[in-house]
Amino acid sequence: MMKLNSTDLTKASCLKSLEANNDDMKLINKYTLSPLTADDVFTFKTVMGTNEFNDRNYEPFTKSALEDLKNLYPGKPMIFNHDIYSKQVARVYDTELVVDAGKQTEGGEPYTELIAKAYMAKTSDNESLITDIKAGIVKEVSTGFRVSKLVCNICGKDNIKSSCPHLPGVKYAVNGSSEKKPCHLVIENCSDAYELSFVNVPAQPNAGTRKAYEEKQMKETNEKERLQLYVDCMKYKEEIK
Repeated sequence: MMKLNSTDLTKASCLKSLEANNDDMKLINKYTLSPLTADDVFTFKTVMGTNEFNDRNYEPFTKSALEDLKNLYPGKPMIFNHDIYSKQVARVYDTELVVDAGKQTEGGEPYTELIAKAYMAKTSDNESLITDIKAGIVKEVSTGFRVSKLVCNICGKDNIKSSCPHLPGVKYAVNGSSEKKPCHLVIENCSDAYELSFVNVPAQPNAGTRKAYEEKQMKETNEKERLQLYVDCMKYKEEIK
């Protein structure tokens, strides 16, 4: 398994099948050695992430970060569970941002989705995977990328440069207000995209699976344990810088 450093993150979502048209095939054939036809490939698309403040890790994207990833992801491979030694089974050939101007996020931005399109060859090796994708058994994917700006929504500090004292998910009073809000480390910019992975457990509610389990687990985990886990993670990040 690839070892991530302190600025590397993964996010998850789910995928849907897609019928390739002529425009898709032109983009796909930019990455092939020999021209392929729509009959040669299985194509699908996925919502890789949104800028909604509902990330289970309390590390939501901004629209700017999604724009960075939109430009970084075309041509990147698909593997399994972020393991760089696993077989490459597909490749991202196109990305787009879909903006809902009528819906606003907690961050004050129009709701935005980052969508990726990927293809894989219709081979005997991929036959069972394609069948599982069509059946909805394999549908979660996760993005692996590098963050260049990670801002605390409580104090405004960039945690890539140095860590602030606020802990993701813990509620704090802001500007002397009696009403507290949870801390989010907001991903404002990304500098690299590594790969897209098939995974078992998604990180964002948009993925649509394991949501009830994750919420129940969070309620059953007391704050002391969560804080200690975060402190341990921060110590590990400092050690590997």
